[in-house]
Amino acid sequence: MTSLLEILADCQPHSFENLTALFACSDEELLARIQTLQKQGILIDTAFGEVRLIPQTPLLSAVKIQQVFPRHKIMYVPVIDSTNRLLLTNMSRLNKGDICITEHQTAGRGRRGRQWQSPFAAQAIFSMMWQVDAGKSVDGLSLTVGMAIRRAICKLGSDQAKLKWPNDILLHGRKLAGILIETAGTENGRLNLVIGVGINIAVVRDTNQIDQAWANLQEILPKIDRTLLLITVFEELIQALTEFERHGITPEFQQQWRQNDAFFQHEVNIIKEKQVISGVEQGIDERGHLRLQVGNEWMTFNGGEVSLRKNDG
Repeated sequence: MTSLLEILADCQPHSFENLTALFACSDEELLARIQTLQKQGILIDTAFGEVRLIPQTPLLSAVKIQQVFPRHKIMYVPVIDSTNRLLLTNMSRLNKGDICITEHQTAGRGRRGRQWQSPFAAQAIFSMMWQVDAGKSVDGLSLTVGMAIRRAICKLGSDQAKLKWPNDILLHGRKLAGILIETAGTENGRLNLVIGVGINIAVVRDTNQIDQAWANLQEILPKIDRTLLLITVFEELIQALTEFERHGITPEFQQQWRQNDAFFQHEVNIIKEKQVISGVEQGIDERGHLRLQVGNEWMTFNGGEVSLRKNDG
């Protein structure tokens, strides 16, 4: 059954009378549903007997994005459980570079199973389907995605975003964006991938439930247009992924990473399942693995096995 949020996602006025009839509920029950959404940080106006969702920023224009990328399918689902999940469950009908965008995720996921919170129209959220040769290593792919996002933000007017290995973008030490890459099987010698990204734009501080220090892109680009942001990110991402397929992690990329690495030459902790390893972060190697200097010893780590934290002690 269609949810109240899905009905309100057009951001047009809806009468109490029509909504109570649609959901076969009383005014009091409808108000309770509205209050539940409001507690999640979703702005809803109930003045004059009407109910209208107020987006944190103007709604995305899938039409404009599709015009820029006519060869790719742009799927716009205003309210969805997970953009990654939609692509994963429809892989057989997708082509390389097809994209799903949304205003709000009800079950967005981050790395290592963490929940990714998603206020309505307060983030730029998308998933892209991509393919690589099944015999090619995808180590370093999330770094390539992160660099592409940073380049897009630079193009739009700010070079303040930094990278955190393996899949975060930071602003002033706080999380600005996250990346989740999932594999979806091999077909005709090609490995199917789903690349999910969430970028904070205008998340309301009083109502968010994000369990870590976070930042909004509006802090450095106060007039940012989410549609233009996504167009710029997609342009940079398609180019970066194509280069990654051809050349992998190049020496030039390693140098660019060091220049934009928020933790380069800082004391950090590598957190494994049963131990913590402290050392000085020294960038990445040719596989995109983290390089750590521990005393006179050099160690490398794969992004799938550890978490990285700055050592503030």
